[in-house]
Amino acid sequence: MEKKVKLVDDNKKYCKKNAKKFKKDMTIGEALQLCDGVEEVLTGFGMHCFTCPFSLMETLEQAAAVHGIEVDFMLSKLNELIK
Repeated sequence: MEKKVKLVDDNKKYCKKNAKKFKKDMTIGEALQLCDGVEEVLTGFGMHCFTCPFSLMETLEQAAAVHGIEVDFMLSKLNELIK
């Protein structure tokens, strides 16, 4: 069963100029700096680790595994922020 994830309002979306795609080996800290809306997408998956000190070192793949989330699906939702 596919999880429903609410994405941010397009009018509030901002990504760094020439933002690269979100990848499995990117840390949560790097992801948070790449685009607005990352917190909202990750929260939609039940992840609330933005204040956790490990988020600076933990990759998106590691975080997905800990939370039982299919990483490729999560990455597809994060990459929708860049489009």
